[in-house]
Amino acid sequence: MLATKIVSTSRGSTLCSCALLLCFHAAKLSGQSATHEKPQCFSVDVRLNGKPVDGPQIITLKTKQSESTVSLEGGCFIVPPTLLTEKAVDVFFTVPGNKIHLVAISPSFFTSPWDIDLEDKKFDKNVSLPKHARIREACAVVFHGGEPENALSQTGCRTSLPDTATRTGKSTDSAGPRKM
Repeated sequence: MLATKIVSTSRGSTLCSCALLLCFHAAKLSGQSATHEKPQCFSVDVRLNGKPVDGPQIITLKTKQSESTVSLEGGCFIVPPTLLTEKAVDVFFTVPGNKIHLVAISPSFFTSPWDIDLEDKKFDKNVSLPKHARIREACAVVFHGGEPENALSQTGCRTSLPDTATRTGKSTDSAGPRKM
């Protein structure tokens, strides 16, 4: 009977030691992840009339003070750290047949995937647009970071590109800002 108690006490000590060891290593790993932060990045999936289209390969991020062009790397756009402290960033890119200009996007959305819906005739009933908005010039964006997800719709963010750019798959226009 005494041997049984010693074994169970020993087993309890072993479990306690393992738990402490795990807690120690978890704290150590947590400290490491804070010092080696992963760069902020996001992806963009685009649908036109409910059908997926090729997403952008290059985007332009513009603030009042700066402009950066970022290429798709491993399915993700890595945002320059200097832009993460801005209040808002304009985002420019092209997809087949369309030039997109999203205005005043919060840098907090540069950490997770985006879905962008473009429509020629009618958006889903969940998309709210002003009464006389031109559907062909509007964009509906869902940012998939956090709960609940954030969504926005903007008018005037979509410009059709000439047919020659659509047929060749190349844009005759850059992804940069519109001249006004």
